[in-house]
Amino acid sequence: MSSRVRSPSLPVAMLLAVSVLSLGARVAWLGSPCHAPCTTSTDHLLIFDEAYYVNAARVIAGIAPPAGANYATSPLGDDPNSEHPQLVKLVIAGSIELFGDGPLAWRLGSLLAGSLAILGIWALARAAGAGRWIAFGAAGLMAADNLLLVAGRIGTLDIYAVAGMVWAVALYLRGRRLAGGLVLAVAIACKEVAAYAALVVVAVEACAWLVRRPRPSPLAGARGAVTFCAAAAAGFVGLLAVMDRIAPPWDPQTGALVSGGVLGHIGRMITYASGQSSPHGPRGIASYPWEWLGDYKPIPYLGIDPARPSHGLVHDHPATLFLGMISPPIMLLALPALAVAAVRVWRGGRAPRCAGEAAGGPAAEAGGEFAPGRAAEIGLAWFLATFLPFELLSLIWQRTSYLYYMVIVMPGIYLAVAALVARHRQRRALVMTWIAAVLIAVVVMYPFDPLL
Repeated sequence: MSSRVRSPSLPVAMLLAVSVLSLGARVAWLGSPCHAPCTTSTDHLLIFDEAYYVNAARVIAGIAPPAGANYATSPLGDDPNSEHPQLVKLVIAGSIELFGDGPLAWRLGSLLAGSLAILGIWALARAAGAGRWIAFGAAGLMAADNLLLVAGRIGTLDIYAVAGMVWAVALYLRGRRLAGGLVLAVAIACKEVAAYAALVVVAVEACAWLVRRPRPSPLAGARGAVTFCAAAAAGFVGLLAVMDRIAPPWDPQTGALVSGGVLGHIGRMITYASGQSSPHGPRGIASYPWEWLGDYKPIPYLGIDPARPSHGLVHDHPATLFLGMISPPIMLLALPALAVAAVRVWRGGRAPRCAGEAAGGPAAEAGGEFAPGRAAEIGLAWFLATFLPFELLSLIWQRTSYLYYMVIVMPGIYLAVAALVARHRQRRALVMTWIAAVLIAVVVMYPFDPLL
């Protein structure tokens, strides 16, 4: 048994198996929920923010949304959801033209991006010098997390951004800074919050400086970070210019196209974001960022009980509960794992000499398939760089925030938790109990759970 666990091919085979199972779980009931008799595209219900992005994609594709729906009166061919970049909506619009206006077209891109994100977290862990089992653990946690499972099934922006972010940082850690920056540009073109990956790289270099002995100049790792960030910024601006020609940004509030070219469109995004504030505290499904660490205020994306239909959901089926909620067993270990990572960094824990030298080197080989490498350190850097901005925006500008914003924060938590569990793998009873809890949670929280 021990020799099989140490086999380098086993975690790879299990990664592929988990990826296939995750894809199957997200593909299942892809056309559901639906309004009986479910004969037209409009009978299929849009879930949560699909009401914005799918309808915007319809407009781009030249299809008017149903009367009363978001953007129903917007000019065809333009992007009425101009507060976000167009790339995901262009993907959905292209799918609509290929497959028709239905659930497959709306959600196919998210299915693929969800699978890319799972493979990307493996690549990120390996680039951090982690052994194959820790990399598999991080990928398995992403696949088993309800928040990511739902995001990887519905036609919204976040999963595209996450997939781009993890691959961009993985490329950076491999020393491919220019390529990583260009991948990040694509991620930002999906959703502008992906730009936080640039802060991840800065935090990675800061952590690397802390653990080096003797400590070199703080500017030693700056060149790579500057290359990465410059490529991301230039690539995004260029891509946005092209997308603005394909689907000109339309502002529903003014009833006119956004003026000023690329800079005007970027200004529109910034202005819209700055207006999303809650000066009197969160209302409804909104919450403070610090509450996310306790999984507070899960968001009911959509709930259908055919036996007791709520107003507006009569004749809709099957029984459905889409929750925006992080897997509780994962969050149980999140803060302890991050705290352990912080202590290791502060004490100058073992790490390769620089960010670009992590993968495949002596550090990974010395510890075998369970080598932690810099997984915990990268996880901590990711968490700080993606979570703290939300917290600061909430404290300073009362920025409205929601639990599902944690989608881009979670890769750091997956890395830190996987590293923590691997370090305590000899406590088999506790580890197996926790793994069982993670598996039970993904079943119980599944949107179409037949057991409930």
